[in-house]
Amino acid sequence: MELRTASFNVLADEYLKYGDYSHVDPTLLSEGARTNGIIRVIDDLKADVIGLQEADLPLLGALEATENWQTFWKPKENKTEGLLMLIRKGLEVSNYESREYGDGSGFVMQAMKIGHAVFANTHIQWAPAETLQHVGVIQTTELLNYIGADDPAVILADCNDRPNGPVKQLLERENFYNLYENEATATVNHIPAALDILAVRGLKAVRLGARYDVATIPNAQLPSDHVPLLARIEV
Repeated sequence: MELRTASFNVLADEYLKYGDYSHVDPTLLSEGARTNGIIRVIDDLKADVIGLQEADLPLLGALEATENWQTFWKPKENKTEGLLMLIRKGLEVSNYESREYGDGSGFVMQAMKIGHAVFANTHIQWAPAETLQHVGVIQTTELLNYIGADDPAVILADCNDRPNGPVKQLLERENFYNLYENEATATVNHIPAALDILAVRGLKAVRLGARYDVATIPNAQLPSDHVPLLARIEV
């Protein structure tokens, strides 16, 4: 079975007041203005399994109204946004679980089985690479312990880490391969950054998807400050 699989941080409206979005068309910066555009990007992926980060309740409601998806939503503690897994209707899901990380940060993870593979979705908290007791490493270790060492697996994530950073090094040691390697997948205050991963272990996978000018997002074509990552995965 081949599954088109995607990871996409959709940029929650509540974060538009942070960072530098001075280059963005002001009509995209009001609450709810980007929802239809985000749904269009999601539809264009033609994916079977999608892990969204920073999804909020209005987006969840709009996606459920399309009746295209099985939806699994897990908000962060004390936040209006969280993780949303979209599974094409008719695709069988087993062993779904979501939980907060045990560090008290309020950040969360989701995981489920489709076929014999684990699909996990998460948004890892940022920390400087040189930080001792790195929160991203702690959270990723907890996620890996949940997934286990044996099952084939896919991780869909905004891992908030840079090339050769501690989180990505940990995933490499655990035999995960990020199909997007060191490519910039987001912009932070106009600076391209390789924050997102679509990582696989024990599965055949081929990278797909359009290329975007990361330096200009969010824009009408892609109304988020992250690009969607897309792959075809044999399960």
